[in-house]
Amino acid sequence: MNGMKLKVARAMKYNINRGRRGWVPRVVTNGRAGYEEIVEKACHNTTMNKAEAKLALDLCMETVAGLLREGFIVDLGPVGRLYPSCSGRWAEEPEGLILEEVRPSLYFHPSAALTEAVREARLEWTEGE
Repeated sequence: MNGMKLKVARAMKYNINRGRRGWVPRVVTNGRAGYEEIVEKACHNTTMNKAEAKLALDLCMETVAGLLREGFIVDLGPVGRLYPSCSGRWAEEPEGLILEEVRPSLYFHPSAALTEAVREARLEWTEGE
């Protein structure tokens, strides 16, 4: 067990297929970790200055964005991989696909370690948001 614990709330949701309301589980997060918080935590117990860590992270993120713009799959190591992707409607014949209807997107594939950590998480009910 990895020690991860996820709070789960019951949320009211309308089910279009059944035509009625019901309940679904929804993860309640602990908030959002921002860029500055990531930099600060990355410096903890190191001799690295916060400004140096921020500069290093900025350079890495600029490089990641640039590689994605060039059409590369970007491997982020222990986090996972980012893939340029696209979506469009289905067609019976290749000629039925119209380029103007295809939309570019970004796909994230988490690493095996992250996927396993989430799958092994302990769940507990919580009330509220």
